[in-house]
Amino acid sequence: MNEQDREILNIFKEAISIEIYGKEYYSIFSDLVEDENAKLLFRGLSRDEEEHRQLLEKQFLKVTGKSFEISTVDEVNREKARRIFPEPLKSLDIQETRDILKLGIRTEDRSIELYSESVSRTDNKSSKDLFSRLVLFETGHKKTLEDALYYLDQEGSWYGYSPPTIEG
Repeated sequence: MNEQDREILNIFKEAISIEIYGKEYYSIFSDLVEDENAKLLFRGLSRDEEEHRQLLEKQFLKVTGKSFEISTVDEVNREKARRIFPEPLKSLDIQETRDILKLGIRTEDRSIELYSESVSRTDNKSSKDLFSRLVLFETGHKKTLEDALYYLDQEGSWYGYSPPTIEG
């Protein structure tokens, strides 16, 4: 395996880890927030992250010729992700919901950065195309979270959320 092949495998490993984390993050918080619109927002984002993970795993298979082994995801990073969840799991008030939205925005920023950089780190056209699409999707997630935070700050309420459709 040459250096570029190792590089693309590392990108996929990190990207799939981020999507797994995002799905878990949004799913848990969909159960914790009190507002029904907030629940819908987080459920939709969780579904989106699962779709992104599936797209990345399909591309991994296409590039490597083998299925992605979830056991290769670094357990230390998954444990770090798990530690951000509140213990014990309880309903969240408005301020805690704001904090979660802000953390979600920072996480989406990191995803956007990873996918943007990954476009230039591979020569594989279909991988480049996927990373470019994921930049757009994650940018949409960030905007959705920023809008939700804005409306929460302005009105103490949420607005509707409709997840984008991904064609793979």
